Amino acid sequence: MRIKRLNGMFTISTQIEVNKIEKLHDAGYRAIICNRPDGEGEDQPSFERVAARAKAYGIEVRYIPVALSGASAQDLAAFAKAITEMPKPILAYCRSGTRSATLFSQWEMSTQSTRRGETARPHGERPHGERRRAALDVGAMAPGNTSVAGQKALIETRGAGRGATVQSLSQETRRAATS
Repeated sequence: MRIKRLNGMFTISTQIEVNKIEKLHDAGYRAIICNRPDGEGEDQPSFERVAARAKAYGIEVRYIPVALSGASAQDLAAFAKAITEMPKPILAYCRSGTRSATLFSQWEMSTQSTRRGETARPHGERPHGERRRAALDVGAMAPGNTSVAGQKALIETRGAGRGATVQSLSQETRRAATS
Protein backbone atom coordinates (compact mmCIF):
# COMPACT_ATOMS: atom_id res chain seq x y z
CA MET A 1 0.00 0.00 0.00
CA ARG A 2 1.62 3.26 -1.20
CA ILE A 3 0.19 6.52 0.09
CA LYS A 4 0.70 9.95 -1.52
CA ARG A 5 -0.63 13.14 0.03
CA LEU A 6 -1.94 15.59 -2.57
CA ASN A 7 -2.81 18.34 -0.12
CA GLY A 8 -3.82 18.77 3.53
CA MET A 9 -7.27 17.27 3.03
CA PHE A 10 -6.76 14.62 0.35
CA THR A 11 -4.50 11.61 -0.06
CA ILE A 12 -4.43 8.85 -2.66
CA SER A 13 -3.33 5.28 -2.23
CA THR A 14 -2.85 2.03 -4.04
CA GLN A 15 -5.19 -0.82 -3.01
CA ILE A 16 -5.88 -0.66 0.73
CA GLU A 17 -4.95 -3.64 2.85
CA VAL A 18 -7.76 -4.41 5.31
CA ASN A 19 -5.28 -5.07 8.14
CA LYS A 20 -3.82 -1.54 7.71
CA ILE A 21 -7.08 0.35 8.29
CA GLU A 22 -6.29 0.68 12.00
CA LYS A 23 -3.05 2.46 11.04
CA LEU A 24 -5.00 4.80 8.74
CA HIS A 25 -7.29 5.61 11.67
CA ASP A 26 -4.30 6.20 13.94
CA ALA A 27 -2.82 8.50 11.27
CA GLY A 28 -5.97 10.62 11.49
CA TYR A 29 -7.88 9.67 8.33
CA ARG A 30 -11.61 10.23 8.84
CA ALA A 31 -12.91 9.11 5.44
CA ILE A 32 -12.08 6.61 2.69
CA ILE A 33 -13.28 6.66 -0.93
CA CYS A 34 -12.96 3.45 -2.95
CA ASN A 35 -12.52 4.10 -6.68
CA ARG A 36 -11.75 0.47 -7.55
CA PRO A 37 -14.60 -1.74 -8.78
CA ASP A 38 -15.04 -4.99 -6.84
CA GLY A 39 -13.65 -8.01 -8.67
CA GLU A 40 -11.13 -6.05 -10.71
CA GLY A 41 -8.28 -8.17 -9.34
CA GLU A 42 -8.20 -11.59 -7.76
CA ASP A 43 -6.13 -10.43 -4.80
CA GLN A 44 -8.23 -7.38 -3.87
CA PRO A 45 -10.48 -7.38 -0.81
CA SER A 46 -14.13 -6.54 -1.47
CA PHE A 47 -15.37 -3.05 -0.69
CA GLU A 48 -17.73 -4.65 1.81
CA ARG A 49 -14.74 -5.98 3.84
CA VAL A 50 -12.91 -2.64 3.65
CA ALA A 51 -16.07 -0.75 4.65
CA ALA A 52 -16.84 -3.04 7.60
CA ARG A 53 -13.32 -2.66 8.98
CA ALA A 54 -13.28 1.12 8.42
CA LYS A 55 -16.67 1.60 10.07
CA ALA A 56 -15.39 -0.35 13.09
CA TYR A 57 -12.84 2.45 13.53
CA GLY A 58 -15.36 5.24 12.90
CA ILE A 59 -14.07 6.02 9.40
CA GLU A 60 -16.72 7.11 6.89
CA VAL A 61 -16.60 5.26 3.55
CA ARG A 62 -17.96 5.78 0.02
CA TYR A 63 -17.90 3.44 -2.95
CA ILE A 64 -17.40 5.31 -6.24
CA PRO A 65 -16.00 2.64 -8.59
CA VAL A 66 -14.36 3.95 -11.76
CA ALA A 67 -13.76 1.66 -14.74
CA LEU A 68 -10.28 1.45 -16.23
CA SER A 69 -11.64 3.22 -19.30
CA GLY A 70 -12.16 6.40 -17.24
CA ALA A 71 -14.61 8.33 -15.12
CA SER A 72 -18.11 9.15 -16.30
CA ALA A 73 -19.95 12.39 -15.54
CA GLN A 74 -21.84 10.50 -12.81
CA ASP A 75 -18.55 9.34 -11.26
CA LEU A 76 -17.28 12.93 -11.21
CA ALA A 77 -20.51 14.21 -9.66
CA ALA A 78 -20.46 11.50 -6.98
CA PHE A 79 -16.80 12.25 -6.24
CA ALA A 80 -17.47 16.00 -5.93
CA LYS A 81 -20.36 15.29 -3.56
CA ALA A 82 -18.19 12.97 -1.46
CA ILE A 83 -15.35 15.53 -1.22
CA THR A 84 -17.83 18.17 -0.10
CA GLU A 85 -19.72 16.04 2.43
CA MET A 86 -17.12 13.74 3.96
CA PRO A 87 -14.97 14.61 6.98
CA LYS A 88 -11.34 15.44 6.25
CA PRO A 89 -8.72 14.17 5.76
CA ILE A 90 -9.89 11.79 3.03
CA LEU A 91 -7.96 8.86 1.57
CA ALA A 92 -9.08 7.66 -1.88
CA TYR A 93 -7.77 4.47 -3.42
CA CYS A 94 -7.85 2.31 -6.53
CA ARG A 95 -5.37 -0.24 -7.86
CA SER A 96 -2.52 2.20 -8.52
CA GLY A 97 -3.90 5.51 -7.21
CA THR A 98 -4.11 7.03 -10.69
CA ARG A 99 -7.91 7.00 -11.04
CA SER A 100 -8.25 8.61 -7.60
CA ALA A 101 -5.65 11.26 -8.47
CA THR A 102 -7.36 11.98 -11.80
CA LEU A 103 -10.76 12.39 -10.13
CA PHE A 104 -9.25 14.77 -7.59
CA SER A 105 -7.48 16.72 -10.31
CA GLN A 106 -10.68 17.11 -12.32
CA TRP A 107 -12.63 18.11 -9.21
CA GLU A 108 -9.97 20.66 -8.27
CA MET A 109 -9.88 22.11 -11.81
CA SER A 110 -13.67 22.46 -11.86
CA THR A 111 -13.69 24.26 -8.50
CA GLN A 112 -10.86 26.58 -9.58
CA SER A 113 -12.55 27.46 -12.86
CA THR A 114 -15.87 28.21 -11.17
CA ARG A 115 -14.05 30.43 -8.65
CA ARG A 116 -12.64 32.36 -11.63
CA GLY A 117 -16.13 32.66 -13.15
CA GLU A 118 -15.49 30.21 -15.99
CA THR A 119 -17.93 27.50 -16.93
CA ALA A 120 -16.59 24.08 -15.98
CA ARG A 121 -16.33 21.80 -19.02
CA PRO A 122 -17.91 18.35 -18.82
CA HIS A 123 -15.62 15.35 -18.56
CA GLY A 124 -14.01 14.46 -21.86
CA GLU A 125 -13.88 17.97 -23.28
CA ARG A 126 -10.31 18.59 -22.15
CA PRO A 127 -7.51 17.75 -24.55
CA HIS A 128 -5.43 14.77 -23.42
CA GLY A 129 -2.33 16.90 -22.75
CA GLU A 130 -4.30 19.27 -20.53
CA ARG A 131 -5.65 16.36 -18.43
CA ARG A 132 -2.13 14.97 -18.06
CA ARG A 133 -0.73 18.34 -16.96
CA ALA A 134 -3.59 18.71 -14.49
CA ALA A 135 -2.82 15.31 -12.97
CA LEU A 136 0.84 16.28 -12.64
CA ASP A 137 -0.18 19.60 -11.07
CA VAL A 138 -1.61 17.75 -8.09
CA GLY A 139 1.39 15.44 -7.95
CA ALA A 140 -0.34 12.27 -9.07
CA MET A 141 1.83 9.46 -7.72
CA ALA A 142 4.98 11.55 -7.95
CA PRO A 143 7.91 9.82 -6.25
CA GLY A 144 8.62 11.37 -2.87
CA ASN A 145 5.67 13.76 -3.05
CA THR A 146 4.29 13.71 0.47
CA SER A 147 4.04 17.43 1.12
CA VAL A 148 1.07 19.74 1.18
CA ALA A 149 2.36 21.76 -1.78
CA GLY A 150 1.88 19.12 -4.54
CA GLN A 151 3.59 20.57 -7.65
CA LYS A 152 6.21 22.45 -5.60
CA ALA A 153 7.30 19.26 -3.86
CA LEU A 154 7.49 17.44 -7.20
CA ILE A 155 9.84 20.11 -8.57
CA GLU A 156 11.99 20.19 -5.45
CA THR A 157 12.40 16.42 -5.26
CA ARG A 158 13.42 16.03 -8.92
CA GLY A 159 17.12 15.42 -9.07
CA ALA A 160 17.47 15.39 -5.29
CA GLY A 161 20.07 12.78 -4.48
CA ARG A 162 19.63 10.00 -1.97
CA GLY A 163 21.18 12.29 0.63
CA ALA A 164 18.22 14.70 0.52
CA THR A 165 15.60 13.97 3.11
CA VAL A 166 11.89 14.02 2.40
CA GLN A 167 11.36 15.64 5.80
CA SER A 168 13.51 18.68 5.01
CA LEU A 169 11.91 19.04 1.58
CA SER A 170 8.46 18.81 3.16
CA GLN A 171 9.31 21.48 5.72
CA GLU A 172 10.56 23.79 2.96
CA THR A 173 7.45 23.26 0.85
CA ARG A 174 5.15 23.84 3.84
CA ARG A 175 6.89 27.17 4.47
CA ALA A 176 6.55 28.06 0.79
CA ALA A 177 2.88 27.07 0.74
CA THR A 178 2.03 29.20 3.77
CA SER A 179 3.93 32.31 2.65
